[in-house]
Amino acid sequence: MSAIMSLTQLNIWLDVVFTSLYVVVVLGLSGHFIGNVLTGRVKKRFIGKQWPHHEGPPVPFLPKLLHFTHVFSMFALGISGMYIRFPFFDGGRTAMRWVHYVFMIIVTINVLWRLWYAFFARQRDWREFAITTQDIVTAPKVVLYYIFVKPSKPHLGKYNVMQKGTYILFAPLMLLQAYTGFALVTAPFIFGYSPRDLLVGWWLGVLVGATDLAGWYARTVHYTINWLFIILTTVHAYLSMTEDFPAFQNFFGMGGGHDHDEHEEHAPHGVPSPAESAGEHS
Repeated sequence: MSAIMSLTQLNIWLDVVFTSLYVVVVLGLSGHFIGNVLTGRVKKRFIGKQWPHHEGPPVPFLPKLLHFTHVFSMFALGISGMYIRFPFFDGGRTAMRWVHYVFMIIVTINVLWRLWYAFFARQRDWREFAITTQDIVTAPKVVLYYIFVKPSKPHLGKYNVMQKGTYILFAPLMLLQAYTGFALVTAPFIFGYSPRDLLVGWWLGVLVGATDLAGWYARTVHYTINWLFIILTTVHAYLSMTEDFPAFQNFFGMGGGHDHDEHEEHAPHGVPSPAESAGEHS
């Protein structure tokens, strides 16, 4: 009982920490947007239409569909999950739990399908997300661009190192979130066993002394990752809309191509630049 009480107090502490952190993130992004306005980046992008240039063929339909399904499902999971934690209207807990369960299954299938597509489909695209030596070398320049120290960032391909790192981080977090999410289901509908019994009870329950306590640990991890997704998705959405809005539109079927961006360092087509020779470009 004392362990469960401690975990309850931990959840309250997590509420305070992550809520405060989210406020800091929103304020930081607001300040960054003001910086975009003051440096003229907003004017050049949204009025001058100077957006990043992407090589290669258009994104196929299936990744777009999976991306849209993932985004919609994550919003549904985030809203229903936060309602379960903080019921902001009466009488909706049962309905929200069902919403959460349904979209939990959808997003799990979606993530597994996207991983299969990335590594095994005919148009597999895992190389677009792989962090290369050039990515590591140019990472400081990308950071300096985002904090307005440099006027341009290295152009290595479809995604920069920060985007790749975020996407790579999303995959294991999503799988762990799915695992801990299913581990919260206590209904014994699998030959008399619940998903909690099968996923954490038989090993974590033995280690900590009780299946109920193992479920509380799974809940705490699940809640922590939920907040990480909220923060990462907020940052990702902001950067997608302010740094490459046409690509954002294109992924949701709302737009097409766009013009060359003078705020990315490019070499002429077919001609390697000195920067490329130095490992600053692909």
